[in-house]
Amino acid sequence: MFKFDEDQLTYWMQGIRENPDMINAFWPSQIKSKIWLTDWVKSYLPSAKKIIIFGAWYGVLADLLDIRLNNTKILCNDIDKDAMLWCMRKYHTDNNRMEDFVYETRVDLVINTVTEHLTQEIYDKWYDNIPNRTYFIIQGNDDFNEPDHVRATKNLEEFNKINRVENILHTDSIVYEGPWNKVDNIPTYHERFMTIGFKSGR
Repeated sequence: MFKFDEDQLTYWMQGIRENPDMINAFWPSQIKSKIWLTDWVKSYLPSAKKIIIFGAWYGVLADLLDIRLNNTKILCNDIDKDAMLWCMRKYHTDNNRMEDFVYETRVDLVINTVTEHLTQEIYDKWYDNIPNRTYFIIQGNDDFNEPDHVRATKNLEEFNKINRVENILHTDSIVYEGPWNKVDNIPTYHERFMTIGFKSGR
């Protein structure tokens, strides 16, 4: 279980005061998926030090990884300039499109938790750009109702297939609560997928 000290909580509250939309990074489903990911990194890739998070937004996942791991060097990538200005206070940042990212040094792990927001063309370019012999973690979901989800998938098998996963280290899914169904006055539930893979060289 995570325990956050006063400094960390104060830092997040300051971020929300300066960037009100940062509050959306703390929806229960968002935090659940981020903690799930950090658990996997701690269990399967505990020696990962150089990490790039694509679609990092306000860096909450980076913060959780930084708490969970020791001596990490995290780079946050996002096209949201305000988010990157906030992340810049703690991490190296890149404000370019993820598919155009330039790898200047070798990294231990790349993370992409926004695969459902990417067209297949953009995802393929991003994936092809990952250096060979690099671990990667991807997340996606089966929520087809969200307009921005242009590449949601029906199940874990389809998720791994369209994301061209090779050399699976671990893959699984969890159920999370989505937006409230105001018509029937009931909660909605969706499935979130996650996979650790290893991009092998040729």
